Amino acid sequence: MYSMKRASELLHIPVVTIRAWENRYGVIAPRRSGGGHRLLSEEDLSRLRFLKNQIEQNGLKISEAVLLLRKSDSVPPEQVAEQATSSRTFDGLVDKLYMNLIHFDSVQADETIDLAFALYDFEEAFRRIFVPVLYRAGTEWEAGKIAVAQEHFATETILRRISALFRVFPVNSGLPVVLAFCPEGERHHLGLMSFSLFLRKRGAAVLYLGPDTPLKDLDGIITNHSVSFIAASVTDRRYVDKLMEWIEVAARNHPQLRFLLGGAAFDQVEWRPVKANVRYLSAEQWEDWHNA
Repeated sequence: MYSMKRASELLHIPVVTIRAWENRYGVIAPRRSGGGHRLLSEEDLSRLRFLKNQIEQNGLKISEAVLLLRKSDSVPPEQVAEQATSSRTFDGLVDKLYMNLIHFDSVQADETIDLAFALYDFEEAFRRIFVPVLYRAGTEWEAGKIAVAQEHFATETILRRISALFRVFPVNSGLPVVLAFCPEGERHHLGLMSFSLFLRKRGAAVLYLGPDTPLKDLDGIITNHSVSFIAASVTDRRYVDKLMEWIEVAARNHPQLRFLLGGAAFDQVEWRPVKANVRYLSAEQWEDWHNA
């Protein structure tokens, strides 16, 4: 039996990564020593080594490697890989999850979400499964096809599961602290949450405030938590002017601050006021966020 630290040394996999794989995918089943320490078996190490090799040698995502691991006992790996590649369609999971949610079936909804995370990287699952489900629920509610309670249940269930991901990824203390919010009045925060999870996966410390955030309360947070970046998302142009006014004041009070803005309100260039330390990011530019 091996301690978590020893397993990490042998496999050259960080302890935080092993724990994240265990918590999210259940790929190992550590036992407890008499003193309560977690111990890994040879089988656990073999499974972790398999995942590491699939990621590093075959270029698979962790979710794809886990799928291959789970099926490898009964199906030839070549066949599993072929099935995983050929079945990358999201429509079925979108339909299934939507029906689970509008029928208030929380157990089945959680199982469908678990399946989505097992099959796909969370960023892909977010964009291709969860966002379409939430937009569909909102559209159906506005059309009078589902009740407001159904739309609220769908939204809260998905956001609950997505929010739990913030604690999975380790924080890199060498990266700047990011404060993420939608200004007061703006309630559409899926894009902001997606970007925030993108940052957390890469080790950034993100203070996620979510939608409809009062701007007057932010100065103390910036000071007390050494915030270096502001990430704000706006879909409704009515809220742009007030946000830009706040940015002017915040930039004077905190000269080190840099601002990352996104959302449908800034899709048109004319709605992008030119200001120092302000950058407008599309999804294709996210990887370069810290060079703003």
